[in-house]
Amino acid sequence: MSNPGYALSMLQAAGNLMHRESDEVNITKIFSGRFSTSFNDLDLTEYILGDIELHTFYNCIVNEETSLGRLQRRDLQKVDHLGSSALQNYQIPMTDRQGTYTRRLKDTSCQNNLDELRSCPQDNSHIEQIGILEKIISKLCFSKGLGRSEEDYTVLQVTTIYETLTKKTGLKYTLLTDVILNQLLMAISTSKEEGVIRASISILSTIISRNQSVVEDVKQKGLRLCDLASAIKRNVYEAATLIYLVNPSPAEIKTLELLPTLVDIVCTSNSYKGGLTSLMLTPPAASLMIIEVLVTAFDYTTNNMHLEAISLPRVLSGLVNVPRTDNLEEYISLAAVLVRCIRFDGQCRKYVALLTPIAQFISLLTSKQRRATCVALEFFHEILRMPRSSAISLLQQIKEEGSNSNLCVLLVLILESQPEYKLIAANLLLQLDMLEDSSSEVLYRKEAVEALLESLTCEDNSTTQQLSASILSNLGGTYAWTGEPYTVAWLLRKSGLKSLHDKNTIRNFDWSDPSLQDAGMDAWCSKIAGRIMKMGAPIFRALEKGLKSKTKRVSRDCLTAIAWLGCEIVKTQDDLRYSACEILLSTIEQFVHPGLELEERLLACLCIYNYASGKGMQKLIYFSEGVRESLRRLSNITWMAEELLRVADYFQPNKWRISCVHTQILEVGNNCSGAVTALIYYKGQLYSGYATGAIKVWDIKGQTATLVLDMKEHRKAVTCFSLLEPGNCLLSGSADKTIRIWQMVGRKMECLEVIATKESIQAIDTSGELIFAITHSHKMKVFDACRKAKDLCKNKHVKCMRVTPGKVYIGCMDSSIQEISITSNRQQEIKVPLKIWTMQNRPINSIAIYKDWLYSASVTVEGSSIKDWRRHGKPQISVAPERKENVLAMRIVEDFIYVNCSSSTNNLQIWLRGTQNKVGRLSAGSKITSLLTANDVVLCGTESGVIKGWIPL
Repeated sequence: MSNPGYALSMLQAAGNLMHRESDEVNITKIFSGRFSTSFNDLDLTEYILGDIELHTFYNCIVNEETSLGRLQRRDLQKVDHLGSSALQNYQIPMTDRQGTYTRRLKDTSCQNNLDELRSCPQDNSHIEQIGILEKIISKLCFSKGLGRSEEDYTVLQVTTIYETLTKKTGLKYTLLTDVILNQLLMAISTSKEEGVIRASISILSTIISRNQSVVEDVKQKGLRLCDLASAIKRNVYEAATLIYLVNPSPAEIKTLELLPTLVDIVCTSNSYKGGLTSLMLTPPAASLMIIEVLVTAFDYTTNNMHLEAISLPRVLSGLVNVPRTDNLEEYISLAAVLVRCIRFDGQCRKYVALLTPIAQFISLLTSKQRRATCVALEFFHEILRMPRSSAISLLQQIKEEGSNSNLCVLLVLILESQPEYKLIAANLLLQLDMLEDSSSEVLYRKEAVEALLESLTCEDNSTTQQLSASILSNLGGTYAWTGEPYTVAWLLRKSGLKSLHDKNTIRNFDWSDPSLQDAGMDAWCSKIAGRIMKMGAPIFRALEKGLKSKTKRVSRDCLTAIAWLGCEIVKTQDDLRYSACEILLSTIEQFVHPGLELEERLLACLCIYNYASGKGMQKLIYFSEGVRESLRRLSNITWMAEELLRVADYFQPNKWRISCVHTQILEVGNNCSGAVTALIYYKGQLYSGYATGAIKVWDIKGQTATLVLDMKEHRKAVTCFSLLEPGNCLLSGSADKTIRIWQMVGRKMECLEVIATKESIQAIDTSGELIFAITHSHKMKVFDACRKAKDLCKNKHVKCMRVTPGKVYIGCMDSSIQEISITSNRQQEIKVPLKIWTMQNRPINSIAIYKDWLYSASVTVEGSSIKDWRRHGKPQISVAPERKENVLAMRIVEDFIYVNCSSSTNNLQIWLRGTQNKVGRLSAGSKITSLLTANDVVLCGTESGVIKGWIPL
């Protein structure tokens, strides 16, 4: 035998040459010519005629059908002389639908080659034998025009040949396995026949799936990912399986740019059900696992870019159909991908909830594989962030798949899992427990609650503390289908929040969302609160500690949890309520003060109202002056604040002392967009309109403002804003003679409609679907739902207006005030024009409504109850600024009247509303061009483009 190293070097050279050839037809020539030197000295006769069972090769070709008729069992007589017992037991291969065999003869030379191979005496040329062997493999793998069923059969046969070779020891067998691998790799890289590429890839995939050690060998021989990517893009989807099996790095996968094709593969997953392909990883399953890498292995931006391509109903439907029943790994990947899709786009949640096979995900939860249980917990944690009634229906499905066994599994996970997953398991257990009898499984409930409270009171791990607080805040509440917690919105409605402008001061809630109308909310909240409160005082002590957390999110979530528990505690025994009141009240008071977000102040009012009822009312006498002043300022927003003040005054009468000192808390903007001509809060963010036509959106957090959006759709100055309740839209009026209707879609503002007018717009307001507008020529128009315009107050020149439920109050150029009934269109003059000739140029520049009072601003600020205006036509109070200057703008709050006058346009004067005394002024630094009050804060937009804000503390 010659030098084995020489043989190996020649084999490698032959392999390299094969990858440079462009036509697979030359494979036979390459093998028979280039390997002659190395194989000539090897004793392969024994291997060919003895060690390998020839029926393995024969099975690969004997099921060819001749052109003259079907292959019959008598044809086996042709190879009886081979002496193989296995051939005697050979079974006729499977038939197709027409009764013919699945493999048709393309060339009778395959059988002739086998006969020739058998007839070669042992002392014949070794090269002739190996050439014959190569021809057999070549015919099996690379015949043109292979059908799908033929390809499957070829895969099985060639894989069997390869595995038989690998079981033999010795260099000669290793060389022969190299022959097969090199043939496959060359076909993948050079062939233009789809069937040839598919067969080669399938054979290689099958070999690797059975022996992972082949991966490194294949890579060294020159397997290129780009060849596999090209194959996928040529609809050879089996290449996805091979890509997954060779386990490339995430960066390598990303460079292939396969995501669109992978999406196409998963969307055709049903075509891979059953058949020979089901014996190994299917192309859709491999695509799913590669997609998992693409959406989890990169930075936030890259992951989201990939998620955007798959978070579509068509793709989600395909993804859900990919995993095969009881295939754990495929369902793990599916769960991981769905979790990311839901987090990326909450709108996916509803679709996923309808499509998901719950039983299979429960099997992940109950499996003993750690990754499976973790991803299952994440999946249920995300999918249950839906409206409460829908969540209860889903919980019912989970219960029907195991009931107590599920609770047992979750209890074990609580005891044994890592902190984050322990909390998620506790959350799921408590929700499932609500479907059980109240007297059963108390141990499970106790362990779950204790796990949440332990994490809440431990500040060493801020992540688990925040998660625990978040779970507790929404356990008795609800979510929108987007996954946004809506428990706070549900509680704020209970507190009496009604004003559209006040609602939009609060963060991004869709107040028309059906989840807020959920009929099952009260019953759910009552039931779960009742069970949790059975643990007694430890619950409230833990929540009180969370209220004091330095992490704002934790303290706010604890306040929310206390609020929904309070909705039930008001119905319980007085002793428990009083005990909770003693623990919580002094800390809750701190959330009422100005400077905090409006939602926190209103939640604190709700908590005080519920916990201080009954015996706890006596605690109200200990309210500080600051707390009482804060409640008084909130009395225009919630009736609860007014009721608490009444009770506090009953127990301990108090003479009000008003703090008039204003502290600047905000300064933002520049002169790039010109003067700030309009201000409004919309979905919790501050919108500012500019003289250039730009609109900017600011996220206000305490004393910090962050620009989140800058857009310019108007061609001229934005003169005014308003809110449209249907659809919760924003309106912007402009000097470009248009009114634009905006809506927040996702995180972007979209212009839904443009209303064209004949004149520039000076002011807008709304009532239901009606839009009221004042034009540059002081005409007043109303647009109905069909956007048909109609004139109002045709006999008056209109300067300003204010819309209230059912009424429109109009300030006119002749100093009169008109009242119009929206339903009947009846007009009444409640303040007559002054007949003095010197007042002809003194229009009503501003109108404000506060509680049941109407205020007007001209040369003086006048105010009276609306009933008295109608009855007497005269004001009850009158405030005259210095030097009889003209009042340009006015805003009214509980304690103060803010006015901007013509003689000092840079300043904002502060007057006490009750005594009408001037108590100070605020300097804006340049001419004030817009004015807004919200949540005790007064905001001024200036000519220099700066927005400043102050708050009385």
